[in-house]
Amino acid sequence: MEKFKKRLQRFEENPPLEFAETLTNSIHNYFINELRIADENKLTFLLILGIHSTIKTLSEYIFNQKGIEFYLINFVDGKEEGKQFSKINEDINNIRNIVAHQFISRLGHSFIWDYDLNTGYKIENDVIHFNPSIYFDQFQNAFFKGDKTKYSIHDYRKLLSENEMSKAKEKFIKRFKER
Repeated sequence: MEKFKKRLQRFEENPPLEFAETLTNSIHNYFINELRIADENKLTFLLILGIHSTIKTLSEYIFNQKGIEFYLINFVDGKEEGKQFSKINEDINNIRNIVAHQFISRLGHSFIWDYDLNTGYKIENDVIHFNPSIYFDQFQNAFFKGDKTKYSIHDYRKLLSENEMSKAKEKFIKRFKER
């Protein structure tokens, strides 16, 4: 493993693409593999928590965005109805918060995990039926081909100016040094 000081020096001395690629490639090479195992074994809560933490990390530190909507629109949403997860981004965020911090709630009665659903989600009688496997498939596609989503995760230059990338680098390095 690369030593902290060496990695910090690499981040500081190179263009912003260096930190962004290190972060996304690390997630791709390590975390996605663990999420795949969670998906294959229908470990729903681990899958949802893992996807959410990745989305929040990349949104905040590369794209300087709060929340998950920006990320879902650009890197998860599919073209067809039922795969446009950004339309239910608040519900996804809320159910993740329940899983992470409360576990049992009113919301849990209006959100059903449904691995047999042939789409990502559908809303029926104010109840969201949600297929975590399809959500994961859309999510991980941005790390591979990006052919099911608006962008590949590596399309930084299409979404950010050089100035925005530099600001993201500064923010990331500051946080990297703190923790």
